[in-house]
Amino acid sequence: MKFTTGTGRRPLFLAVTASIVALSLAACQTDAPPPAPPPPPPAPAGPPVSLAPAISDAASVYVTYVEQARGMSADFNDASMVQAKLSQGASYEPKQLARGAIAYAAIVAMQEPAFRSQLRAYASDDAARHELVNKLFSNPAYAAGIPGANIAARRVILALSSDGEMLYAKGTAMKQAAYSIQKQAWSKGVLSDPAGRLAATKLSSSTGRGVATDESARLLTAALTGNGLTTHASTGTATAEAAAYNATAATSTPAQPLSTTGTAPVSFDQETLFNTPYTYGVNRALAIAAISILGEGTGPNEAAVVALLNEQQSPRCLGESKLNLNQCLAASRFHFDDVFCVGQHIMMDTGNCIGELSSNALNLSPDREVKLRADGTEELRYANAKPYIKPEPVKKTSAKKTSSKKTASPAKKKSS
Repeated sequence: MKFTTGTGRRPLFLAVTASIVALSLAACQTDAPPPAPPPPPPAPAGPPVSLAPAISDAASVYVTYVEQARGMSADFNDASMVQAKLSQGASYEPKQLARGAIAYAAIVAMQEPAFRSQLRAYASDDAARHELVNKLFSNPAYAAGIPGANIAARRVILALSSDGEMLYAKGTAMKQAAYSIQKQAWSKGVLSDPAGRLAATKLSSSTGRGVATDESARLLTAALTGNGLTTHASTGTATAEAAAYNATAATSTPAQPLSTTGTAPVSFDQETLFNTPYTYGVNRALAIAAISILGEGTGPNEAAVVALLNEQQSPRCLGESKLNLNQCLAASRFHFDDVFCVGQHIMMDTGNCIGELSSNALNLSPDREVKLRADGTEELRYANAKPYIKPEPVKKTSAKKTSSKKTASPAKKKSS
């Protein structure tokens, strides 16, 4: 009998056992999670922010004039300096400057993050976007009701009113100079060519200024990006209303601060400046800004957007200041007369027009009020500015003595 051992079958047994153990361990493990699905496509953002180049071109004309006027001082050393400042200050066409002010205001409004974020939410919905654009074209005042428009309007009002007050303050200083320079002999000299300088002033007032290309490009970039534009405002936007709105706005972009280099912050402490209804100019600026932020500022809508610059009240105000300037120059005989004309009818009147464009509650002109004297007679006073009475030409001392003697002698004959 022959006996065999199981050693020959052991490798097979071990292999089977290992397979069983492996299957058992695999059964104890959980299934691997399936791969994550691809992320959903981003929601349509709508057309990008767009601004008609004609808007930034118009704004560049306004900015260039205002900055040029900002550099004008009330120092007059000779007759040529008077004529240079007269030519410099009078070199704007009323309609063009008014259009430029509204264009600049629209770009200022486009700097407000709360206004931009609310409008970009509309931009992603074609139907809602087109409906809003149509409403803005038919009624620019509709822009005032858009969430965030009140904060954007505050920026606009501060920027324009500060420009207006700067011009007015410089004009006031020039009017005062019309008195002080009479201590200098040259100021009492007779104008050499009054008709020629009046004709030149009329020509410059009716000729449009050229576009400042570099400034236009800077303004366009600021409008499209929503930052990079610092205005000369007499107070900031850190009101409780603005702070609360910016804190909850759906944007991570911080509000662009306003400069605090204005001329008289006290003038802007009244909240009534920001009350609705806004002026026609501010409403049109908000409408242009809104349409542009929605991405509808160019293309088929471009001509209609540019037409929103055509507001009627400001060109009329600026045109009247030019008429008053021409009348003032026509009546002038001496160099100090022209200084008065520059201060009152170029700087102050223009500043007041810009101020009226910014807010229905702002009037930079002196407020007249009648008070009673002790004897009951009326006395006219100015509440917020010193009135200017155009001085009579200074006569020579010898002429005064001669005239007094001539008038005194007939009086003695009549009494005898």
